Amino acid sequence: MHRKGRSRILRTLARWALLSAALSGLLFFSAGTTRIPSLRAYLFAFSGLLLTTMLVSHPDLVEERFHPAETNPDAGARFASGFLFLLTLTAAALDVGRVHASDAVPGPMRIAALVTFTIATLTQAWAMAVNPFFSPVVRIQFERGHHLVTAGPYRFVRHPGYLAMLIAMPASALAVGSWLALIPALAFSGVIVRRTVLEDRFLRVHLTGYAEYSERVGHKLFPRRTAPNRLSWPYSANCAAACCTNSSRLLKHLRSALSKDRCLTCTRGDI
Repeated sequence: MHRKGRSRILRTLARWALLSAALSGLLFFSAGTTRIPSLRAYLFAFSGLLLTTMLVSHPDLVEERFHPAETNPDAGARFASGFLFLLTLTAAALDVGRVHASDAVPGPMRIAALVTFTIATLTQAWAMAVNPFFSPVVRIQFERGHHLVTAGPYRFVRHPGYLAMLIAMPASALAVGSWLALIPALAFSGVIVRRTVLEDRFLRVHLTGYAEYSERVGHKLFPRRTAPNRLSWPYSANCAAACCTNSSRLLKHLRSALSKDRCLTCTRGDI
């Protein structure tokens, strides 16, 4: 067992080194130099965050992401997102290293964008750490006992990983220092929004408990403050049953529940 765990870690490190070296080579070649501070800082952050994500992810998830099942109702989106990811970074490196068409992103903004990218990527790593079914393809992983995950960032939004990707790509363009690279970056974000809608519909139909979860956590991507749920019927019904002893008091209780955030008939708090 110990030997198997060591082999898995070595395989993960080898994949990380290969991916980091390949991306660094591509971007330094595109820029024509290795001396651009913002590009080096981005690649350093990307490499460290990639290793963190790979190490905190479930081993089976790492294998699933490198060798996903062939069945995928949205294979085009997967290809498009990968292509736009590389296009964004390549365009940014070309702009800051060779073309200089729109590389006047202020230094403080580059730093802020790099911090934003780091926070977004750590959010994605958190999502992958708690969700061993974070597959790049839309499917139910029956062979791995796929079940609903509601822990970690899934308490706040239904697709925290996609939210992180949505933010990380435009932040990447600005962190490297290119306004021009925002064009493919925003196209990438558009693909992610479309993928989120498709996957959400798929999970509502095929994943046990997801429909109820989507009612409880009402936000696909962006958490936002909402007014208290005025029609929380299981609670208000229990409250009414506990304190209303006749039909007239029950009707008064329900009218209060519909018109106020708090039950005025009794003192049991927010409905």
